[in-house]
Amino acid sequence: MNVEVDKIIDVKIDRITTKEALEKIKLFLLSNKQYHIVTLNPEMIVEAQKNVKFKNTINEADLVVPDGIGILWALDFLKCITFSGKGRWVVKKNVKKLQVFVLTLLKLLFNSEHRKNILKYRTHGVDLIYKICELEDIKNKRIFLLGAEKGIARKTAKVLSEKYSDLNIVGAEVGIRPEISNFKFPISNKFPISNFQFQNKDQNTKDQILDQYLTSFDDTKYNELNDDLIQRINETKPNIILVAFGAPKQEIWIYENLKRLPSVKLAIGIGGSFDFISGKTKRAPLIFQRSGLEWLWRLIKEPKRIGRIYNATLRFGLMILRK
Repeated sequence: MNVEVDKIIDVKIDRITTKEALEKIKLFLLSNKQYHIVTLNPEMIVEAQKNVKFKNTINEADLVVPDGIGILWALDFLKCITFSGKGRWVVKKNVKKLQVFVLTLLKLLFNSEHRKNILKYRTHGVDLIYKICELEDIKNKRIFLLGAEKGIARKTAKVLSEKYSDLNIVGAEVGIRPEISNFKFPISNKFPISNFQFQNKDQNTKDQILDQYLTSFDDTKYNELNDDLIQRINETKPNIILVAFGAPKQEIWIYENLKRLPSVKLAIGIGGSFDFISGKTKRAPLIFQRSGLEWLWRLIKEPKRIGRIYNATLRFGLMILRK
């Protein structure tokens, strides 16, 4: 199956429908090779502009599927312009780039047929997991769930096992994370851990705990814990591993560790999907999903996500327009 490959600000994206992605996954599972799938959203593209390792990891993945209406809008916008080859963008039919920017955005928001046609290329992480579980080819495969907050992977395993009786989930755990409750910190990419947020703590207290944590959790300690994690995973001999550390940690962890997991044919970074499947976080109503406005629902329900929403919408859009 030939897949059209595009790039958004030097980040690879495969123009592929969910149905086509599932056909690729079937082929991956029949192969003797190992495959890495990335579910790409606008926030990840923003991060990749300042994180070269992350960008290279995405670009070297075997399949990069669009997860986010912003990705699909960007592909639509970039179809309307072309690169001159002389270091500058030119717009087809002599239409100004800003006009194309606004017109494609309005068309996406208010033209339901156009939006429906575009959304068929969107592969949301949660939907991808459900579709994989429905595959006939999955019945004899062993699946490992890794990441999210404590207990969420196991709860996700329970929900999926009840929904799909033939599913063979051989392991579910949080992975490597510090035992610090309600704590959020700017950790480096090599630490595959879940993020938490402080409540009722002043900045000095945050800084003190962060210093203590970073001092005690050095490279040697990380390597020891990661080796133990790899051993636990290998003992279950999974064929598929779903990793929910959040981007960019999950993609970089898969890139660095997949070869150490010889039984794994397919590794997918699925972000916060376990939260939705387990019931920890309620997914947006269907009307929001079908209109590509799940991000707006999340903002209404969780105003504290405004920084992330800003990155995925305004900042991403301005990056596309400028570059």
